[in-house]
Amino acid sequence: MLRLSLLALEREANVVVAYDDAVIAPRLRSMPLGDETRELFRGALARVWNDEAMHATYIRGALLNRGGLIVGARTGLQQLAGALGGWTVAVRQHLRWSDAPLSCAAATALVWAGVMTGRVPPQVRRQIGYSSFRDFCRHNVTTEGTAWLCWQRLTRLALQVPSYGGEQVEVFRTIAEDEHRHRRIFTVLADALTDDDALQPDVTPDVLGARLWAVEACAAPGADRGWRAAQSPSTARTSTMPHSMERSDAA
Repeated sequence: MLRLSLLALEREANVVVAYDDAVIAPRLRSMPLGDETRELFRGALARVWNDEAMHATYIRGALLNRGGLIVGARTGLQQLAGALGGWTVAVRQHLRWSDAPLSCAAATALVWAGVMTGRVPPQVRRQIGYSSFRDFCRHNVTTEGTAWLCWQRLTRLALQVPSYGGEQVEVFRTIAEDEHRHRRIFTVLADALTDDDALQPDVTPDVLGARLWAVEACAAPGADRGWRAAQSPSTARTSTMPHSMERSDAA
């Protein structure tokens, strides 16, 4: 339970940075999409980010409440590692060297440090590079599936631990459902795009909105998971990205 909880925290801290609007909005502005479609993408990813931020807060609190000083220290380090990893991946996947040379150099150095220490497997390193937004979404279909498996396992283990109450088990189960839903959202977004990040010919904003709504309509009842494309992500959250993720390192 402890190892999986720490792993879950690192992963959640990672995507809280990687899915932040400070990363997503500039990339979407660079894509050949209409304003309505762009806001559909941004709104959907804002909902995913909000879920992931709640997951990170919950599992961090659960770890701190159940552990002593050693667990507390490990929790802090794991969260820091996740945030740093998220920043590294965000830079590598969304910025070209000409956009932010200093950030790209630092992120590349961190990737190779991770490779040398065994924290970044070679197959993962090959996926951490500038790519289309469609490939970014496809990559996250896989990572959200991995997160779903982790929370599913935590749910099963919690059922076997007497000190975990039914409410905590239900939270784990709801988080697992969230991750499965996120996987479906990224699938919808990836399928809506061509390889050059334009909208597929048979996909209109109405079609895309309907597909996203169909995913959100399957959310856990009473969990306040209603998806609203009209909501501005900039008002729904506070950016956690460092200033070096701006489009120019000169800032």
